[in-house]
Amino acid sequence: MKVMIVLLGLAAVALGDRQEGCCSIEDRHEVLALWSSVWSAEFSGRRIAIAQAVFVDLFEHYPEAKALFSNVNVDDLNSPEFKAHCVRIMSGLDVLINLADDPLTLHEALDHLANQHATREGVKAEYFDYILGSFDRVLSQAIPCFNHDAWERCFNGIAHEISAQLA
Repeated sequence: MKVMIVLLGLAAVALGDRQEGCCSIEDRHEVLALWSSVWSAEFSGRRIAIAQAVFVDLFEHYPEAKALFSNVNVDDLNSPEFKAHCVRIMSGLDVLINLADDPLTLHEALDHLANQHATREGVKAEYFDYILGSFDRVLSQAIPCFNHDAWERCFNGIAHEISAQLA
């Protein structure tokens, strides 16, 4: 029972609770609804376009981030390698968003991603803030009535846990 309480507490830190600036239950449900409006199976044709748009925005605002993706042919944003990478990133985010109501599994997934990012040379915690801005700008154009605040609170919880081991 004590282990369960500790793990639930860790998940609350990752996704927040009712405190100001944290991802509440209502925020999680809002983000899931927003995400489903662009990432569900019925929108598979738009997935690559949205994923690419996020990275195009990221590179326009932070060109130095492009170097992190040299192994996926980032110099050709329409290459199959780069498109596949974009979809992998977005699919990973899809998993995290859909685990929001399963805190124990979410924590394990976030811990796995934190370990993966910690071993990648050049990845810095601040880059998660950069991509948050890109998601915000792109999704606000793709989703009617996009809730910036809910997205930011929930994404920050995810990003904080993934980037906890980074400089």
